[in-house]
Amino acid sequence: MLCRREVLTGSAAVAVAAALAACADDGGSVTDASVVPSGSASGGVTASANSDPVVLKWTWKGQALTSRVGPAVVQSGYTIVRVVVSADSDESFSLSGWLFGGGLDAYTMAAVRLLSLRDKIAFLEVGRSKEGLTADVEAGASVELFPVFGAAPEDMKSVDLLFPNAGVALGVPVVDAGEAGFDVTAAIAGSKIDEDIHSGPFELSSLVVAADRSADTEKDDVSTTVNVSGDVLFATDSAELTDRADELLGSVVEQLELYPSGGELAITGHTDDVADDAYNQGLSERRAKAVSDRLGELTELSAWEVSVSGKGESEPRVANDSDENRQLNRRVEIVLTPTDPSEASATAPNAGSAGGSGDVPEPKGPVGRGPDGVDIEIDGVPARISLDSVVRYEGYLIGTVKISPEQEVSVPLFLLRIPDELLYIRMWSSYAATGFTLLKGESRHLVVDFTDSGEDNRILANHEMSNLVAGDTRSLPVVWPDTGEDTVIMDMIGEDDAFGQHLAVRLTDIPVVEP
Repeated sequence: MLCRREVLTGSAAVAVAAALAACADDGGSVTDASVVPSGSASGGVTASANSDPVVLKWTWKGQALTSRVGPAVVQSGYTIVRVVVSADSDESFSLSGWLFGGGLDAYTMAAVRLLSLRDKIAFLEVGRSKEGLTADVEAGASVELFPVFGAAPEDMKSVDLLFPNAGVALGVPVVDAGEAGFDVTAAIAGSKIDEDIHSGPFELSSLVVAADRSADTEKDDVSTTVNVSGDVLFATDSAELTDRADELLGSVVEQLELYPSGGELAITGHTDDVADDAYNQGLSERRAKAVSDRLGELTELSAWEVSVSGKGESEPRVANDSDENRQLNRRVEIVLTPTDPSEASATAPNAGSAGGSGDVPEPKGPVGRGPDGVDIEIDGVPARISLDSVVRYEGYLIGTVKISPEQEVSVPLFLLRIPDELLYIRMWSSYAATGFTLLKGESRHLVVDFTDSGEDNRILANHEMSNLVAGDTRSLPVVWPDTGEDTVIMDMIGEDDAFGQHLAVRLTDIPVVEP
């Protein structure tokens, strides 16, 4: 016997749930959409308070949709999540190849990310089934989707999922297969798993850069890496520290003081490819030694095992094929590997910065309050961008940027991109929404990312944004490191490059809320 599960709320949901339970007791199987209790949360970032699915409300191609995310089940070496999408009107709807996938993986859920923000890990989606993503859905019906990922750890009671163009579902419950409400074995079998994809887990990392790009700080669960510009620390061809050196090394001191127990401290000098190898090697060693000596004067290093070396031009960050790239390669890299990484949690979230806590830099585009939104243009078409709030959750800030055009518009692929000089630090995709940054004083917090098994850096934000139609309010989820503030500033730098103009806008007074 087959029992059909409909999307209902309130007393109707209770009645249907009872009928389904009776049906299941009689040996029936439950398929199609989920039963959701009344009073479920909604919005671009939502969390489950119990075992209920997490509800996301969003708009796609001008139509208001609801996604019910969960539960998740770990079985046969995979984590599978039930996602039910329904329309908030009596009209039929269809999904799109660019909704959860894109590129060579159109009409899949390849761009969905399974996360544990608590454990700072991410998984790639491995299913390549197009089921449910290619057909029109009749009015009043829903579509059931099953993204599949690597197996979550056995002790994990909940997971988080990022859906491009929809939002972030926090605290999706992980249940046993018998409590899932769907046939887990059949769902995994029908997912067309690509076994060549390494799903993870991959460690999340965060990057903070100085607004003047003189330094950047990358953090993960194990270590903190600070890269300081050689052009700011030293004069050309010199190993003598400049007057600004203490200002930049102050951010390193802040990081060191987070870990009273000390650990390993590696200081490495790097140069570009100008001049010969031997000269560059000697210069890099002298510069690393100068930084090490000065840090020892600025703070106590007795708890740290310090190593000092130079790599010359042998380990560039990026190719030495332009003046801008050579500038990135002229640097001193300082890696802190603390004995007890948990000591940092006793301080304010993400204490320390990449470039001081002074005044924020001047904006490059229009400015307005995030909840109110700001008028912008997309390829000459008037539109509005807003960010109502961000959610503080497990050491991160999660927000959903919304963009609404006045009429249909073809969106330039590079509209939401960060400028090249920052993009190349992590070698992010040119098509991804890397341009959303948070400003804290003179420090710029970039989107959180992770490095997959192919050494590609993947951001926790939209992979790209497809064309907009009139009446559309596109939801663009983003995960940032926690800045430790009660309100934040979201800034897009813009700037011209070979691909054209990227969006420049600043949203201020964005409240930080609890989930």
